[in-house]
Amino acid sequence: MNTFLKSAFIIGSLFISASVMSKDKDFSLSFKTARAKTISFDVLNGHNTSLVLYNDTYGELFSENVQSESNTTKTYDLKDLNSGTYYLVAESDQKIEKYKINISNNNTLEIEKIPFSEINKPEYTISDNKVKLHLSGLKNSAIISVSDFSGNVYYNATKNATDGALDITFDLNPQTSDKYIISVEEMGNVFNKTVTLN
Repeated sequence: MNTFLKSAFIIGSLFISASVMSKDKDFSLSFKTARAKTISFDVLNGHNTSLVLYNDTYGELFSENVQSESNTTKTYDLKDLNSGTYYLVAESDQKIEKYKINISNNNTLEIEKIPFSEINKPEYTISDNKVKLHLSGLKNSAIISVSDFSGNVYYNATKNATDGALDITFDLNPQTSDKYIISVEEMGNVFNKTVTLN
């Protein structure tokens, strides 16, 4: 694991250290050739991964959870769906990938095999009052804030990563508050984590 950037700073009652490093992804989807209106794909390392098929008109059409850590093949028959654009969403604890599926008026099916959207979720490691936030695959920037339930903001910064991932460690003060909210916003997606101190 290579460290590209490392810094440490103190803001208010929090001690924060940050580093940017690389990390491998978890699940991946590998599409096979579509036949008629049937799609087939392999889910690699898909333990605890949810799959959802939806479109903007009908909403969610199908969903299931993959629990196997080995390779799993999934086949969906879309013969009853009208022409239009549909989306296959694969989501784990670490990331969300969205794929576009187009069904034309003559019932031909086209799958974009590369996700048009890939969102890496924040991951947290908590030890006593220290909370480590890990965000992999940061493509642009992320707004990270720490606040309490009274609305007091203890940390608010926009963090960038040129390559790899972002790691920030917060040393939360239990005398200031027994509960904190860590918020991560990236490309319009907001993930909130509530941390309760003992």
